Amino acid sequence: MRHYLVVANQTLKQPELSEKIRAIIDAGPCDFFLLVPATRAHEPVRWTPADAVAVARRRLESALERFRALGADVIGEVGDPSPVVAIGEVLRRRSFDALILSTLPVGPSRWLRHDVPTRIEELFNIPVELVTPPLDLAAIEALETVRAAEAVAAEAAAATAGPAVSTTQEVVATP
Repeated sequence: MRHYLVVANQTLKQPELSEKIRAIIDAGPCDFFLLVPATRAHEPVRWTPADAVAVARRRLESALERFRALGADVIGEVGDPSPVVAIGEVLRRRSFDALILSTLPVGPSRWLRHDVPTRIEELFNIPVELVTPPLDLAAIEALETVRAAEAVAAEAAAATAGPAVSTTQEVVATP
């Protein structure tokens, strides 16, 4: 029986990950350990560590149900916010034949920007299979448009507030 460590967070609902799990199940006897690092989102809202754990736990529970519906023998846990630290903690307790790392595509993925797949292979001597959804350029462009509009609104608000503040300062400084 082959043992797989699956590491994912934001991509747990992506069809590419479910397809990978299904393909492994079809290849022969296996089991899975699902690790969801409690990473915090940086856009558009800042999360507290407790928020990140709560979101990760909900994602874990939902994914366990989906993977079991595919026929997977799977258990899991929420881990440290750092995927490398979380993986190290699990690997100290259990051994696996391979690690499946599901992450956002190049660009939005912090895990890829920090070269997490290579770091995992080098630190833990375990083969890493990378699963990423296709890059959704329309979503990225929409996000960039929203950010640009927010920046323009912030500049306009600062320009409007700027003279009032400096006028007030001048009036206060005059007496």
